[in-house]
Amino acid sequence: MSFNGPAKNANWVNDQEFDYEVWTDTNKTLAQYYGSVDGPNSLIPGRVTVLLDEDGKLILEYMEGTSSGGHPQEVLEDCQAIFGQK
Repeated sequence: MSFNGPAKNANWVNDQEFDYEVWTDTNKTLAQYYGSVDGPNSLIPGRVTVLLDEDGKLILEYMEGTSSGGHPQEVLEDCQAIFGQK
């Protein structure tokens, strides 16, 4: 998720060759809901990762220590354990 607009996110996703969506949260509603910002005046979201099931129910969250180092691998392994290997 990003506070950037959809066009900027789409360009970034394309440049990074991501195989997943990056959501736009310009009004910071979801960021506030999941605790990655203190309020609507926050300029930069904190790193929070949440895994939701197909109904949108929260099943796992990573609130701190989410760096681009080992975090993506940890999330992938958790997804494979929860949802099965694809």
